[in-house]
Amino acid sequence: MRKHILILFGCLFTLTNLYGQSRVTIEITSSLETKTASSILIAVEKDAFFEKFSLQLAKDLENSDWLDIKSVAWKTEFNISSEMEKASRENVRLLIVCEAKEKLEVKVYDIFEKSLIFEFKTDIEKSPVDLAHTVCDEIIYRLTGKPGIAKSKILYMTRTKDIHTIMMADYDGSNATQIFSAQYIINYPRWFPGMEKVLFLSYRKTFPSLDLLDLKTRQMETFLSEPGLNACASFFRNQSMAAVVLSKSGNPDIYIVDLKGKIIRRITEKKGINASPSVSPDGQDIAFVSDRDGKTRLWVMNPSGLNVRKVDIPSNYTTSPCWSPDGRYLAYAVRYGTEMFIEIYDWNTGKRKLLTNGISWADAPCWAPDSRHLIFTRQDRYQNSLWAIDIHNLKMKKIADNAWSGCWALR
Repeated sequence: MRKHILILFGCLFTLTNLYGQSRVTIEITSSLETKTASSILIAVEKDAFFEKFSLQLAKDLENSDWLDIKSVAWKTEFNISSEMEKASRENVRLLIVCEAKEKLEVKVYDIFEKSLIFEFKTDIEKSPVDLAHTVCDEIIYRLTGKPGIAKSKILYMTRTKDIHTIMMADYDGSNATQIFSAQYIINYPRWFPGMEKVLFLSYRKTFPSLDLLDLKTRQMETFLSEPGLNACASFFRNQSMAAVVLSKSGNPDIYIVDLKGKIIRRITEKKGINASPSVSPDGQDIAFVSDRDGKTRLWVMNPSGLNVRKVDIPSNYTTSPCWSPDGRYLAYAVRYGTEMFIEIYDWNTGKRKLLTNGISWADAPCWAPDSRHLIFTRQDRYQNSLWAIDIHNLKMKKIADNAWSGCWALR
C-alpha cells in the first residue's frame, strides 16, 4: 500500500518527535476539500476535566478543517494493535491517543501503515480548554507544517447605541470579552507586535489618530497623530517598522514608521489616493490601494516605493488587501457589478478564487495563522456580522453578530 495519509495537500514533509525517534516522511496526496477520518482515544479515567478536554479537542480538530473526528473513546487499558485494527474496520485513517501521566502524552498513529507517526508530551494545564487548544495546535502543526488556530485570538469592533467597543475572542468567537470602549469613534483594531498592545483608529483628538492600548495595564497612548489622517497600519514581520497612511502632505500617502511612531520615509507620492498598505510576510513587498490610473485598484511595491506594478484583477474597485502568513495568497474585497466579494489571488500562479459567491456584500478580509482560514465582515440588510471561511472548501462559520473590522492574531 502506498505510504500516505489521505489529507492536506500534495507535498512531502518530515516529522520528528520530541524524543528523537526516526523521521517519518509522509506523502500528502488528496484534495484540501476533504477531511481525514480520525478517532481519539482518551487513556484516562473519565472525569469532568478530561471530559471537557476531550470535547474541546474534538471540536478544535474539526474546526481546523483538516480532520473529521469520527469517535472519542475512553479506555484506561488497551492494546494499540487492536485499536488500530478496529479503526481500520471503521475506515479511520488517523488514531490520536492521549494518555495522562506526569504530563499528557499524545501519540498519533497511521492506520494504513499501522505505525506511530509522532508523539509528544505537554504539561497538563489548569484549564482543560487551554490544554485542548495546545494539543490541537501541536497535532496540526506536525501534520501540516502550518500553525494551528485553536490558541489564536480575534479582535473585532461592535457598537451599542453610541458606545464603540473593541472585543477580543477565541478563534471560534467564544469567550468574547470587552477590552476597550469609547463614546467617540474607534475602529480597525490591530495586534501590535508582541501581542501585548492593540493599535486602533481613534477620533479622541481633532484628527483621526492611531492609539495604542496596553492589554495588561489598560493604559492608552498615542502612536501616531500627524495633522490630517493617521490610519491603516501594517507591521513588518521581522523588522521594527510599519507601513501607515498619513495625509499630512494633503493626499493620503503611505509612509514607513518605526514602532515608536517616528516617520522613517514616505514611499508614495502619486496624486490621488494611496492607502490600505499590507506588508508581505517576508517584508519584500507592500500591497496597497491606489486610484493612480483612474480606478481604485490593487498595486504592489517594495518597501522603498520602487518596482510598482498593478495586480491583474478585472474590477474597477478593489480594496482591503491582506497577505496570507505563508505569503502565497493576497486576499481582498472586490466589486463585481453592484456587489462586494472576498477573493484571493494566488501569487505563485496568478489565479483568482472567489470565496463569498452568494453573499451580496463582504469586506475587510484578515488571515488566520494557518493561511487556510480568514475572517471578513458581512453585511446583510445593513447589519454587520463577522464570519470565518475556509478558502479550500468555502465552509463559513459565524464568529459574532453586530461585529466588523476583524483581525486574527498571527503568532
